[in-house]
Amino acid sequence: MPSLTKIVGDFIGRQKEGSRICLVGGAEIVSDFMRETQVDEMILSIIPIILGDGSRLLNQKLTKMQQYGQIAELHYQREK
Repeated sequence: MPSLTKIVGDFIGRQKEGSRICLVGGAEIVSDFMRETQVDEMILSIIPIILGDGSRLLNQKLTKMQQYGQIAELHYQREK
């Protein structure tokens, strides 16, 4: 049976140049595709939800996002 990376890689290879694909997976599969130059950009979305019961990790309001090199800093404020 072919590996998941091969299956997804074959799919990506059949797409037209400039196609946008949402590849959902862990760091290993994304790194594989970036290394093979099949993925040009990675967008990391952070959804602060506790897995299992879907509870919000933070019940505060996101007020600011800032970048320092490779660090994404999220600022939350207590809702009054």
